[in-house]
Amino acid sequence: MARIDEIDRRTDVVFILFYFAEEIRGVTKLQKLLFLIEQETEFFEEYKDDVAFNFAPYKMGPFSDEVYSELEFLLQLNAIESKSIQPEASEPSPSLKDKRFIITPKGEKIAKTLVELLEPSYQVEIEELVEKYNSMYLRDLLRYVYSTYPDYAVESEIQDKIFSEAH
Repeated sequence: MARIDEIDRRTDVVFILFYFAEEIRGVTKLQKLLFLIEQETEFFEEYKDDVAFNFAPYKMGPFSDEVYSELEFLLQLNAIESKSIQPEASEPSPSLKDKRFIITPKGEKIAKTLVELLEPSYQVEIEELVEKYNSMYLRDLLRYVYSTYPDYAVESEIQDKIFSEAH
C-alpha cells in the first residue's frame, strides 16, 4: 500500500469516519453519516473535489453507490470487518442493517495516520458529528436527515413510516 501523505480519495473519508465511530450499525447508517459529513462540515468544503460521494435521493434517503464500493474495498483490505447483528425491534427495515461494521487494528493504524493529517478543527468537527449521529437509532437519524434535507427524501419509501412513528 502506498504511503499516506494526503487525504485525496473517498476511502480516506471512510477511514476517518471509522476511526471516530469504531463501529457502525448497518450500511444505511454508514450512508447517512457520510452524507452528513458532506453536508455539515468545513472539512468537506476543503476536500470535496477529491472525496465527494455524489449522493442522490433514493429509497431510504440520500444514497451513493460509491459507499458500497468503499465498504467492499475496506472489507477486502481487512481494515474493517462485518458481523451479523439482530436489528433493534424499534428500527424500520431490519433487513437493511443486519451487519455491523467494526474497524480492525490494521484499519485503525491507517485511519490514525489520516486523522493526524487533518487540521485539529476538522478532527474536532468530524469527531463531534460522529458522536452526535452514530449513537442515534436509525429511525431518529433518518427523521433528522429527512427533515433537514427534504430534497434527499423525495424518493424515500419509508418517509411516511419514519414520521408517523412515536418518538
